[in-house]
Amino acid sequence: MANPDSDEKVVPLGVVFISVGLIVVAIAAAILFIKPAVQQQIAAVRTPRPVVTVVVTPVPSATAVTDEANTEITLPKGFVRLEDAPRSSLAHRPQRIVIPSIDVDAPVTEVGLTAFESGGETFYQWLVPPDYEAGWHNTSAALGEPGNTVLNGHHNIFGEVFGRLVDLEVGSEIVVYDAEAPHNYTVADIEILPERDQPLSVRQENAKWIQATDDERLTLVTCWPHTDNSHRLIVVAYPTNSN
Repeated sequence: MANPDSDEKVVPLGVVFISVGLIVVAIAAAILFIKPAVQQQIAAVRTPRPVVTVVVTPVPSATAVTDEANTEITLPKGFVRLEDAPRSSLAHRPQRIVIPSIDVDAPVTEVGLTAFESGGETFYQWLVPPDYEAGWHNTSAALGEPGNTVLNGHHNIFGEVFGRLVDLEVGSEIVVYDAEAPHNYTVADIEILPERDQPLSVRQENAKWIQATDDERLTLVTCWPHTDNSHRLIVVAYPTNSN
């Protein structure tokens, strides 16, 4: 028992118990509130971050140079740049196209092939008139001559000159004019070919439709469907009464 005459102060036992109780409560509260926060931080560190995917939209009508089967795309035989294409000497180049069944009556202008670089690769594509016009591939045949006369056109922009080309049927009439006379053709074949994201071999097979031929024919080219450009629509017609 403490001496009443001593200088030491005596702390009441109740105060001691209260102090100890407060300390215990503080420690318990710290455990309750701090531990979940730490756990959340640990969980955040362990949670993998989302992967951001970049989607690259292919260029319509372009064919990429790839290493697939060691195949390289070269310029077509007889390639002529637009600025070098003969003009005054081609009296029979197409100048107007009329397709009565789908209400097409449009001028025809000549177009060339253009090359450009994208992502370290070389792309080639035929230019398409940015208007209500059809484009004559300037390496294809003139009218009335043996060979493949190729005309292209937009189907969902710039006037949609070939917007209803998909509605043609075998037997439909097409008239193409040069500077001297009309040339009548009858549709014989209609093809819808997958193009976008297809292997190089498929795209090369599709391109055969616009290559030179020994017979006289007219080939019309556009994209399909109207809300997309994932396919190629090919219409092949032959001179009427040619058989």
